[in-house]
Amino acid sequence: MAEQAALDFGVLLRQLRADAGLTQEELAEAASLSPRSISDLERGINRTARKDTAWLLADALSLAEPVRGLFVAAACGRGSASEVLAARQGDVPGAFAAAATRTLPRDIASFTGRESELALLSKWLEGSAAAGGVVGIHAIGGMAGVGKTTLAVHAAHALAGSFPDGQFFLPLHAHTTGQRPVEPADALASLLLTAGVPAQQIPPDAQARASRWRNCVAGKKILLLLDDAAGHEQVRPLLPGTAGSLVLITSRRRLTALEDAAAISLDTLSPVEAATLLARLAERPELGAGGDLTAEITRLCGYLPLAIGMLARQLSHHPARSAADLAAGLAAARDRLAVMRAENLSVAAAFDLSYADLTETSSGCSAG
Repeated sequence: MAEQAALDFGVLLRQLRADAGLTQEELAEAASLSPRSISDLERGINRTARKDTAWLLADALSLAEPVRGLFVAAACGRGSASEVLAARQGDVPGAFAAAATRTLPRDIASFTGRESELALLSKWLEGSAAAGGVVGIHAIGGMAGVGKTTLAVHAAHALAGSFPDGQFFLPLHAHTTGQRPVEPADALASLLLTAGVPAQQIPPDAQARASRWRNCVAGKKILLLLDDAAGHEQVRPLLPGTAGSLVLITSRRRLTALEDAAAISLDTLSPVEAATLLARLAERPELGAGGDLTAEITRLCGYLPLAIGMLARQLSHHPARSAADLAAGLAAARDRLAVMRAENLSVAAAFDLSYADLTETSSGCSAG
């Protein structure tokens, strides 16, 4: 029983962090803890937390009473995750409590381009409604930094009104620094908790959890956004089984083994879209969408949204730095990717994770 309660707390902490829109690193910083501490708690390596650590986590997650006290008790092994969830949901029995089924990250005002991809999703929605509804599965693929998650979140917000029974966002962390990809069993536990299933009613094995999840969403119209998937094996158990729902999946891999999935392959932005994005984010008078300097910077960024966004924010937050100096520095840089960074994020790091993924995949193939 103690072990089950501890495991439940790890799942609970992961869910509360996801609901708050925080990464493990962001939660660790807010709580003045190490990312390793957060990871060990979520994975059940550390099955309980010290009381002072639990209070720090409660503060970082902005938990109010009575949820706050119940959370601390669960962290210290003196309470259960189900009590925390019941308090968060107003002790409403059953699944799909309203407060727990609108978990999409915020959309961004600077979203630019991608009209054809958005039109494809809208066309599917109209076609499925006319045909009586099917489970729509759309796999959004592309290289690191191309804007897969941004597109998926923007589309999800635009389509949310057609899915009144809930919009779920679940990061699967195939390429998150310091984190392993989420196991399907853990992903299912998070979805069930979000849907309002008490922790003690979540089955212990992945297959039973998948059945419980499909039963929860049967006959409902939900939108499920699975972000940064490692592969089809990770995704397949999470899919609804009945018609009327929409699943959006982002992945750096082509999910060709996922049956009935419509592929949306993202390329870099067009030169016009890239220039528009830079002008919007940088807010510099010398960077008009049609200017030569704007065109040069976006070309040096390879029209990659992640790179453009990082450099635009550098200009926005450092008004003394000129766009011309930035362009000259980019052109002269021996390692251009190293210049493209914002706080603890960098384009180079995003590509490094992809290279590591390719290396592991290649090693696995040669060994087989």
